[in-house]
Amino acid sequence: MNMVKLAFTCVFMLGVTIFDASTSALAQQSESTKKQLQISPKIANDYDSSFRLLASEAEQEQGNAVPVILRMVYEQQPFMKELYPRLHEFAEMDISDPKWKDFYFDRFAEQIIRAGAMSHADWQYPLRSERPYLILLPDIQSQRQLVDRGMTAWIRQQLSQGKTDKALQGIKAQFGCSRHCAATPIVVCHLVGLAIANSGFDNLELAIQAGECPNMYWALATLPPTLQDLGPMVRWELWATPTRLSEPLPSIGNDKWIQIANRFVDLYSEASDDRYTREEGDALQKKMDLLAKDQLAKELGFSVDEVERMTKEERIMRWIYLRYLQFRSNVEPLAYQSPKQIIAAKRTIEAANEKLLTESGAKSSPYLIMLPQGILACRNFERRSKFIQTIEAIRDYAGRHNGTLPAKLDDLHLVAPNDPFTEQQFVYELNGKTARLSQEKIDGFSGVTFDYELTAK
Repeated sequence: MNMVKLAFTCVFMLGVTIFDASTSALAQQSESTKKQLQISPKIANDYDSSFRLLASEAEQEQGNAVPVILRMVYEQQPFMKELYPRLHEFAEMDISDPKWKDFYFDRFAEQIIRAGAMSHADWQYPLRSERPYLILLPDIQSQRQLVDRGMTAWIRQQLSQGKTDKALQGIKAQFGCSRHCAATPIVVCHLVGLAIANSGFDNLELAIQAGECPNMYWALATLPPTLQDLGPMVRWELWATPTRLSEPLPSIGNDKWIQIANRFVDLYSEASDDRYTREEGDALQKKMDLLAKDQLAKELGFSVDEVERMTKEERIMRWIYLRYLQFRSNVEPLAYQSPKQIIAAKRTIEAANEKLLTESGAKSSPYLIMLPQGILACRNFERRSKFIQTIEAIRDYAGRHNGTLPAKLDDLHLVAPNDPFTEQQFVYELNGKTARLSQEKIDGFSGVTFDYELTAK
C-alpha cells in the first residue's frame, strides 16, 4: 500500500466530509446583527395558541410534502427561466420599486403554503449508500430560492397591501418547509432549513412592525428547540465516514488490514482537498505511527508485544478507528444536551484536536470536528425564537401601559423567556423611550448575535 497516499488523507483522522454549503455556514463569523424596530403595542390574549408558526398535528395534511415542492420546479418552465433567477432581487427590493409589477408568485405561494402544512417530507436520498458523503442535494437549493427568497418577496408584497393574515400564512409556510428541509438527517439540510427559518423570523419582525399583526408571544412559545430531532442527524454524520469500520475487526497481523487501509485511502481521496509533498507525507506517516505505537499500548488496551506484531498500516488504522470511537462517544450525546453543555464539550474536543494536530504535524482539522458547532447552530433556532418572544412580551407590556416600554424585563406581565445559551434573561436596557435588547456573545460559539433598538409606536 502507498503509505504516502495514506498520509495525504489521514489528516482527516476522525472526519466525514460535510458539504461546502454547510462548512461555510458552520464557520460563520461572530458578528452582531443590529436592527431598529418600531413595534406596535399589542396585548397578547392569555394562553392563546390558536395560531401556530409550525402546523400542529391536527392542522397537518397527511402526506409527503416533497412531490408538491418538486412539482413547483418542473411545472412552470417560463417562470423558472425568467423569474426564478431573479427571486433574490425581489426579496431585497424596496416595496415601492416599480419592478414589483413583474412579480407574480401567488400560485407558488399557494403550493408552498400547502407543502408547509403537510405531515412529513421524504426526499429519497440514498443515505446508506457506499459513499454517503457524496450525496448531491440540488433540491435543497431550490428550497432556498423558492421558499426562502421567493416567499419572502411574496410576504413583503402582502404586508405592503395590508394583508397581514396572508403574510402570516406565508411565514408559517416558511417554518413548515424549513422543517421539511431538516427532515433529512444531514447537517447541511438542517442548516438550509435554519436559513429558511431565519428568513421566517425576519419576516415575522416585519409583520410585527406593520401594526396589524396580533401578538405572537404564545405562537413563539409553542416552537420546538430545533426544527427536527438532532439525534438522527448526529448519528448519520458519525456513521457516514470511512473512519467507521465493520466489526469484528481482523485479528492482529491479518493481511485484511492492507485492504482496509487501501479502501480508507480511496474513499478519503475522493473527499480530501489537502495534499502533502512526499517529504511532508513521509514525516506525517512517521509521526502517526509513533503516536499509534505509544497510544495503542498506553491508552487503548493493547500490549507492547501486540503492537509490535502489527504492520504499520494496521497500527495507524486501529489508532484512527479507536480515536473515532472515542470521538463518537463524546459527540453523540450532545444532540440531547443543553447549549451550555455542548459549548463546554466543544471546547474540550477542540483542545484535544489542537493537541493532536501539534503531535502529528497535520495541516488541518477533520471536518467532523465541526459537528458540535453544527449542533449549536441548529440550537440557534430556539435562541432566535426566544429573543423574538421577549420582544412580544415587551409589546404586550406596551399595550397594557399606553405605549411605554418596561424599565426591566422583570416588570413584564408575560414571562420573558431565558436565553437558552446563557440560561439567563436576554440583555435589556431602557434609555428614555428607547430600549436595547441584545444577545450575549458566547465564547466558544461563532454564531451571529442580535442587538436591537426598540421603540414603541
